[in-house]
Order: sequence, then structure tokens, then C-alpha cells
Amino acid sequence: MEDKNLSQPRVKSKNSKVKEVLPLVVIVVITLTIGGIMFWAKLTPEQSITNFNAMSDTSLKNDLRVLKTPTQGDNSFIYAINQVAARGLDIAQNDTTVKQIIGGQKGRALTIAAIQPAVLEDKKNGKVSYSPVGQIIITSNWQYVDGKFYSNPANFNALGNKTGESHQHIWNVFVDLGKQTVTGITEEPERIMKETLEPNFVFTGMNMFMPDTVKVKTGSVLTWFNNSNLPHNIVGIYKKSASGTEIPVDSGIIQPNESWRYNFNDSGIFEYSCTIHSADGMKGNIIVS
Repeated sequence: MEDKNLSQPRVKSKNSKVKEVLPLVVIVVITLTIGGIMFWAKLTPEQSITNFNAMSDTSLKNDLRVLKTPTQGDNSFIYAINQVAARGLDIAQNDTTVKQIIGGQKGRALTIAAIQPAVLEDKKNGKVSYSPVGQIIITSNWQYVDGKFYSNPANFNALGNKTGESHQHIWNVFVDLGKQTVTGITEEPERIMKETLEPNFVFTGMNMFMPDTVKVKTGSVLTWFNNSNLPHNIVGIYKKSASGTEIPVDSGIIQPNESWRYNFNDSGIFEYSCTIHSADGMKGNIIVS
């Protein structure tokens, strides 16, 4: 009887140890099973990294499309950075609210830029990918001189010492390319630049030039002064009337409180823009005669 009583605690002790170890065994078995499945399916981090598509293997697919240029009576400039963005533009232009916004800008310089989505092209297989979200920027620009609407270009002699006002209004339109619908429209506060105009002097403000269109005499040296807190540039084509030559012009970056000068030594037209802020309609014209 005494031997029997002594053996019972030993049996209980073995059973309790088995119970303690059993959960650990189960965890190990489950972990090994999951690991085996991941390895078989090539889902481990080490295996997945071999399929990682680095940015060095992709490139932006450039396909800029100018859809409309300004004409007499319709100062609108419309472009899309690629074919997919152009699809988003079509969706936006069929939206009732967008139509009302565009319709309310008659007489003003209007820029409509479809800037998203960017299209990425895989260098290895040529496949393209892009976000399903498109973005269109609608920018309206207009100016006043001494409180009067400024639409017909004047020469600097007529503008000197007068008060110039440049106004800019921007809307951002977002579209769902898959559902082919506008998902949201945001409106930015109106920007206003007010300065006293000076001879042969163009103010380069917060994404707008003032005066944006002006006449000058042959041989004039114009100065663009950056009176904003952003960098800008002057990029365009100087089309000379007499010789028919077209001269590319690029100022390089003009930092805040810096200026840039150019000599217009032949009659012609200089159409230019700030390429950094082209989506905001930052452009101008110099008529030389």
C-alpha cells in the first residue's frame, strides 16, 4: 500500500509536464506549417524581395498632349500630361459643376491642365501602371490697370506709373477613372498681386506675370523681377518677324528677389511661360515692333 501511494505523485508529475509541453509543441507545429506554406508560395520576405520592382526599373511615360491653344476671342490653353490624364479631363469636362466653373471665366486667360495620374512604364516588359485617380487644375487669370479690365496689350509708355492688379483663381478637380465620375472639387483662395507698373519691367509674382501681355519697341531691354517667395523661370520662343528665325530663350531659375534681363533687338513675338508653374497658367507675351 505504501508503494502504491508513492507511485501516484510520480504519474501525476509526468502528466503535468506533458500538459505544459503540449501547447509549445502545437505552436511549433503551426509555425513550421505556416512557414512551409509561405516558402512553397514564395511569400517569405527573402523570396518576395526578388520580385520587388525598384523605381530604377520604371520610367515616367511622357506623352504631353496640347489639346487647345489660345485663339482670338478664346484665351484658353488646355493640355494633358499623357493619354490617361486626357481621359480624366474628358470626364471632368462633362461634369455639370466643372462646366459652370469654365463657363464663368469668359474674357479671362484660362488654363486647364490634366496633371494626374502619372503613367509608369516597366523598362523590362513595357507594361504600364497608373493610379485610378485623375487630377485637373483649372486656373483663371485676369488683370486690371487703374481699375479697368486689361485685355488688349498696351505699351509701357501707356502703363507706366499706373496701378496694376493681377488676379488668379484656381480649382482642383479629382476624378475616378474607373467609375468615370468627378469625386471632388476644391477651390483655392483668390490670389491678388498689386504693384505700380514701371517701364520695361515685368513683375514675377505668385505664379503670374504682370503685365502678362505688353508691347515694346525694338531694342528694348526688359527686366523680370521675382517679387514672390517662390523660384520661377522664363522659357519660350522669340519669333523674329523679319528673318523668320525662332530663338529658344531660357532664363534659368530666378530666385526670390532676383531679376533677369533680355534684349529684344528685332521685331517679333516672344511667347513664354514659367515651366515650374505652367499648370497655374503662368505665361506671358511680349510683342516687339
